[in-house]
Amino acid sequence: MSLQDGSLGSTPPIYVYAIVPACPGVAEKFGSMSPGSRLDAISAGPFAAVIGDGVDVGEPGQTREQLAPRLLSHQRTIEQIMRASPLLPVKFGTLAPDEGSVRVILEKGKAAFQAAFDRLGACVQMELLVSWDLKKVLPELARDEAIASLKRKLEREGAADDQAARAELGKLVKSVLDGRRATLASSLLEQLRSAAEDVIAYPPTADQVVLHLVLLTRADGVQAFYQHLEALDAAYDGRLMFRCVGPSAPYSFATVEIQAVDPATLVQARRLLDVEQSATSDEVRAAYRRLARSLHPDLAGAGADDGARMAALTEAYQLLVANATFRRGDGEQSANARGGLAETTNATSIHVFVRRQESAFDGAR
Repeated sequence: MSLQDGSLGSTPPIYVYAIVPACPGVAEKFGSMSPGSRLDAISAGPFAAVIGDGVDVGEPGQTREQLAPRLLSHQRTIEQIMRASPLLPVKFGTLAPDEGSVRVILEKGKAAFQAAFDRLGACVQMELLVSWDLKKVLPELARDEAIASLKRKLEREGAADDQAARAELGKLVKSVLDGRRATLASSLLEQLRSAAEDVIAYPPTADQVVLHLVLLTRADGVQAFYQHLEALDAAYDGRLMFRCVGPSAPYSFATVEIQAVDPATLVQARRLLDVEQSATSDEVRAAYRRLARSLHPDLAGAGADDGARMAALTEAYQLLVANATFRRGDGEQSANARGGLAETTNATSIHVFVRRQESAFDGAR
């Protein structure tokens, strides 16, 4: 169960936008931003959660087009917060049932938040798309020796108009195009690394895209980063197009995700993997691998429900590894009232992650 469900309490849920360093007057600072923002802050220890009425996240299963206006509203608020403080953005649609649970989140995530702020410093995210004009690139490919040689061969054999021959030629052109793009992208990436603290590369989604990056850049170095792009643009003499969006919050490098897990779900996951309550992460992994191997067609034969069973095993594995990590890191605290914290639900375990694209780190690492 995720906190996004907003199902842990009967009171109206609290929308959580971001985690910021706590400071004297932090609630007043965000509460007075603008009458329309309706922001507030809840502090616990060294960090505070910036909260608000939030946006209507709608029903599950919506398309990107349906979600777009809500995402835009969320991002605008994040940008507003970012102008006032360094922040860790919280995943879109995250709801907490009450103020007590927000304080539990701040306490549970304290080590992860500190590690993320130490790593990010005063950094922002820049998104860069580099493309080329295929109308200019493809004629250049015609001069490639491998392509020219194949065209001459097909012409000699009178097969230039044959469908299979055209498919063979098209496949070669695509291969050469991908090779040139990969070489160019590698060169650009090396030149851009020096201008960033961290870089994540996405696979190109179209032939005209050479490179798609998100870069972590110091907030006081944004102007220098733009100057670096201008120098690259000049070096490639207009043969490439650079489109940059930012600065924005470091979503790709550190987004806070919160997961609430009730005891019944944990018990069911342990039964599925046949592990004890005290199982370590390594023991959970070993059990998962053993059971996953038993579902392999070479060992068990093909089963109609093997896909569903494998998905259930994977979900249980991910849940129990996360739970074992937090148990090792902070003594498996529940979200029950302790030290004045409001109770959310009986022994519900709250996991707090700060995720980087395709990876995660938490307070126990």
